[in-house]
Amino acid sequence: MLKEVNSILPVLAVLIPMLFSALIFLLGEKHSRWWGWLSFIGSASTLSILLLMLPGSLKGTIFKIYLMMIVPDVWMFLRVDQFGLVLGISAATLWTLASLHSIGYMKGEHALKRYFSFLILCLAWTAGVAASGNLFTYLIFYELFSITTYPLIVHEETPEALAAGKKYMIYILVGSSFLLFAIIYTYFLSGTLTLSKPGILLLTYGRTPLLILFWCYMLGFGVKAAVMPLHGWVPDAHPIAPAPFSAILSGIMVAVGAFGIMRTVFNVFGATLVRELGTGIIMAYIVSFTIVVSSLFALDQDNLKRRLAYSTIGQMGYIILGTVLLTTCSVWGAMVHIANHAFMKGTLFLCAGNIIKQTGKHNISEMRGIGKKLPLTMAAFTVAALGMIGTPPLVGFISKWYLCLGSLDANEVIFVVVLLISSLLGAAYFLPIVYTAFFQKSREEVSIEADGGHVTAAAETGGRKSLEAPKVMIIPVLLGAAGVFFVGLFAEVKYFPLSLIKIAASFFLK
Repeated sequence: MLKEVNSILPVLAVLIPMLFSALIFLLGEKHSRWWGWLSFIGSASTLSILLLMLPGSLKGTIFKIYLMMIVPDVWMFLRVDQFGLVLGISAATLWTLASLHSIGYMKGEHALKRYFSFLILCLAWTAGVAASGNLFTYLIFYELFSITTYPLIVHEETPEALAAGKKYMIYILVGSSFLLFAIIYTYFLSGTLTLSKPGILLLTYGRTPLLILFWCYMLGFGVKAAVMPLHGWVPDAHPIAPAPFSAILSGIMVAVGAFGIMRTVFNVFGATLVRELGTGIIMAYIVSFTIVVSSLFALDQDNLKRRLAYSTIGQMGYIILGTVLLTTCSVWGAMVHIANHAFMKGTLFLCAGNIIKQTGKHNISEMRGIGKKLPLTMAAFTVAALGMIGTPPLVGFISKWYLCLGSLDANEVIFVVVLLISSLLGAAYFLPIVYTAFFQKSREEVSIEADGGHVTAAAETGGRKSLEAPKVMIIPVLLGAAGVFFVGLFAEVKYFPLSLIKIAASFFLK
């Protein structure tokens, strides 16, 4: 039985990272060494606040607080339910790892005050999205999040970065226009914007208006969720952004779009109305196309971060597919994949950052023998990659297991086939990276063999010397890989995401 209680914790989860962002901005250059650590402390503090809500949330408690009335009957309203808490904890965890990693990765880079202040500020808006109690509040935090990520995407300030940022803003603004219309139209039809009910719209409002409204929401959120053909900004933005932020961009930011689609299905329309409209199955085929085609594109990418970006597009398809199938198991798989994907893809991008920073290599074809130089980094990469493929008992397997069961429950075997094809394609574009790193010889080693085993000092340095990253960059990738393993192995343990998700799903599907 769910119960709502008034609490200051939701607003603290938003306010704390805002305060740390302001503190970083106010500190002068002589305190520059603290910028990164303040971002890390702010992220960890936000995570602590969210974790304080976990025991109560597992008992069915929903934490809420009304902030202010903007216009008559429309409040700024924070409400952390079980589903929102999953997104919030996942985001704060990944932000904490990425902030720590940034301390090493961004060392010696320019505009560090801007980078760290905007990095932690984006966490505030993400926490706001996760805690939004109505569509008005959601829109405010969603737009703030979308806009304040721009300086992080274009951080390098190269022509390529600025072009990627421009494309990102065009896509996001077009999507936001559809979203704004959809929210206004929702209020016109229903007289409410609440996200506290399992659906606020009724079939009596008219089939045509509801269909227009549904697809406006899908277009609005689909841009951020990278549903094809709305995905064009992702392959450009992910490779050009600093690697720690790429981890956040892929692990959480794109998932915020999928989270919006889930709120639309479960809280705006409701499962029953989506079934009556027949829009769920259409969306399922659209995202199935996205899952397969994005994997095919990933196969053709030599740039490591670009390959990971196309992988992200397909993974968001998993979340949306499980959502629109509307069976208990499919919804479990969709919701838990928000947390699972954050661990897996966040780890992969942080590993990519270690490779780039320590070796200067961006392309997979250049990474022969790199496993000997970066053994810990590539071990963590391998664990996360196997998780993405769906190898048991890693977290990716848990997601796909429930998604396959949910597809069978919906009598849609075709989507099981889609998921299996996706796993095979995932193996086809992840395993060659691992093989190249651990089992192919570097150019230096080949040169040594060609020279009859004579090792020059340069060859010894180039071929065998460890280039492993500093501790502040290694610890996050090892913790991420540990999460991929242990959250999968102990998926049914009470304090892990699946427990919260089962409570949320029972409310949404009742």
